[in-house]
Amino acid sequence: MWLINAITPDHGTIAGFVKENRKAFHNTLQQLTLILKGWGLIDGKLMAIDGTKIRAQNSKHNCITQSGLDKKIAYADERINSYLMAIEKETPVDSEYKDKLETYQKLKEEYLCQKKELSEKGLEQKSLTDPDSRRMKNNGSLDICYNVQSVVDSQNHFVVDISTTNDINDQNQLHVMAKNAKKLLDIEECTVIADTGYYNATEIKNCIDDGMTVYIKKSKANNSTKNNEFRKEKFTYNSENDTYTCPAGERLLFFENTSKNGLRYKKYKCTSCSTCKYHNSCTSSKTGRTLQRWEYENILADVHKSTLENNNVYRQRRCIVEHPFGTVKRSLGYSFFLRRKKENVDAEAASMFIAYNFKRLLSLFSTQELIKKFE
Repeated sequence: MWLINAITPDHGTIAGFVKENRKAFHNTLQQLTLILKGWGLIDGKLMAIDGTKIRAQNSKHNCITQSGLDKKIAYADERINSYLMAIEKETPVDSEYKDKLETYQKLKEEYLCQKKELSEKGLEQKSLTDPDSRRMKNNGSLDICYNVQSVVDSQNHFVVDISTTNDINDQNQLHVMAKNAKKLLDIEECTVIADTGYYNATEIKNCIDDGMTVYIKKSKANNSTKNNEFRKEKFTYNSENDTYTCPAGERLLFFENTSKNGLRYKKYKCTSCSTCKYHNSCTSSKTGRTLQRWEYENILADVHKSTLENNNVYRQRRCIVEHPFGTVKRSLGYSFFLRRKKENVDAEAASMFIAYNFKRLLSLFSTQELIKKFE
């Protein structure tokens, strides 16, 4: 800084550089990952996947939804009616009333156009400032955010790869993140751990098909009566005669095949529910308790069993994957993005984790040792 007389680039120069080189940021993070692998600091044997919500450059008030527009239209109608009544009573008519009436009529037309646009495009919401951002839950409240996904290696807690999405949850991210990390590291086998937010039957099966070991716990799904003693997990499946046995000892027999969202299921039904003393605790259905079983349910059962058997490995998840997010948000101060649109935000997110990986390197090596390694 002394040699260049403290000359620093202004915000326009930085913004222009990012715009012209946005793809290079993600590539740089991946190249750094390969360098770290070459140094033996990443092995890819055990990796954890998690996501965090980071606020976008979009106000909550500049995000429209169907329900929000309905409320705004109802309020505009209320104001229009009140000003029409006031105009009828006033003689001569106050020009202020006319101006306000015209304002609310224009607002109503604008809201109706926005609602029509959402319906035609099949959208549940639309952000007006940053069109790629979405309203999602963030620390217990709703905010306009991006969902930043990361894969972290367990050996030294280096970030292997990241992805910036606008999915409001993590259910469709497990396979794509694990597959990309496995491909980047060029490894045949790996173990992936993730929390219950990633539990998705299709995603888990795809990971298993690609030669990965998956440790993930499923969320507890209650029955219709909310009685934990009669959740599906409490029912025992008998593969020999293809039946389920309920906690009360009654059998559920197969009665039909069904499909949903492209997945095939078998349905089982209990014929003794009407005389069972636990009927009201088990189900609210008058026709009796039913269960459905996915055609690859055995894969999910094996994953669940192996996760419980390797709980000591699964419990490392928090220490591995939440450390980078804590460092980026607290130590480096990144709580919101400065740029708009997904491709620009992804470049910014990549720069965050490049900085994080260098911060980790500086905790393992001195500056002089790092210079020699990069030479």
